[in-house]
Amino acid sequence: MNGALGLYIHVPFCRTRCRYCDFYRVGENRPRMTRYLAALAREIEGWRELHGRAVDTIFLGGGTPSLLEPAEIAALLAALAGVFDVAADAEITGEANPSDLSSERLVELRAAGLNRLSVGIQSFVDRELELLGRRHDAAHARDVIRAARGAGFESISFDLMVGIPGQTDGSFAASLDRAIELAPDHMSLYLLEVHAGSEIDYLRRERPRLFAGEEAQRRRYLRMRDRLTAAGFRHYEISNFARPGHECRHNLRYWRGGDWLGLGPAAHSSVGGQRFRHLPDLEAWIADPLRIERLDSDPAEERVLLGLRTAEGIEEAWLAEAGVDAREAERRISRLAPYLERTDGRLRLTPDGYLVSNAVLAELLR
Repeated sequence: MNGALGLYIHVPFCRTRCRYCDFYRVGENRPRMTRYLAALAREIEGWRELHGRAVDTIFLGGGTPSLLEPAEIAALLAALAGVFDVAADAEITGEANPSDLSSERLVELRAAGLNRLSVGIQSFVDRELELLGRRHDAAHARDVIRAARGAGFESISFDLMVGIPGQTDGSFAASLDRAIELAPDHMSLYLLEVHAGSEIDYLRRERPRLFAGEEAQRRRYLRMRDRLTAAGFRHYEISNFARPGHECRHNLRYWRGGDWLGLGPAAHSSVGGQRFRHLPDLEAWIADPLRIERLDSDPAEERVLLGLRTAEGIEEAWLAEAGVDAREAERRISRLAPYLERTDGRLRLTPDGYLVSNAVLAELLR
């Protein structure tokens, strides 16, 4: 196990459930959160076999990590530093909902040890936020980003979404204008995914005209890409844009095949070539936070799948390592020419390829 390790901590608590969300979560409950933190401390101690392993990224995701008290986050980071060799310049990210943040709270979260903030904004149009089930409005979201800068966060990121019910080309352009005006360091732009059985799925069945078709989503995505690159952002991964030096180091670890350890219910890990996860069951995890489920994986295939998500792409030779015959690889690459480009022995998705990446990858590795 060489190289630095990334740590992911899944905080599963949410005050409300967004209508599109498919992540593992449970309702906010203070006694249960206290039990969760105690189990998390036991899990951290249980990984002393990795004692001294260098760590250069920590990511608190969810769920809603911003529901934790700043003092609890500080204690968590101290516990991690007691077991792992956390680098002085480690990237320490906390995801947050705007509705949980005030100027005072942001100062406290920065003092607790977070240096990178990832805020789930999704839109700067109030009607769209209401349809998504978000608890904040556009004005508060803008205030939060400005206050985060004043609180001293070294890197500020937020999410926007393409394909929100009721979204138009004009309303999306307005959200993008507001986003660029706020000058974040990093932006994640996601196409709305409608999961079967979710509230947003029922809304689509009842009011299908609220939802954009594929061509409208393609148009907005490509315009967004043009606007952000013109504003100085680098499109470094399918859904992610960053100013130079502000790429999410933790997520790059996933895409480049590095090691990470996931703590908390539903968290996945990849350490020393072994993949494993915790079950998405808070009570079962609290009862035994060191119980893991081993996962089968094909490292060579994963390297292709994850590497092609990034702007740097992959080496063509990786296809052979993933079991694709050279002659067949040539045929597949030729068929995928509108969506895949080759340069100096490397393969990269084109902007149109990003939009149909799942289909492209399935064809490339079938």
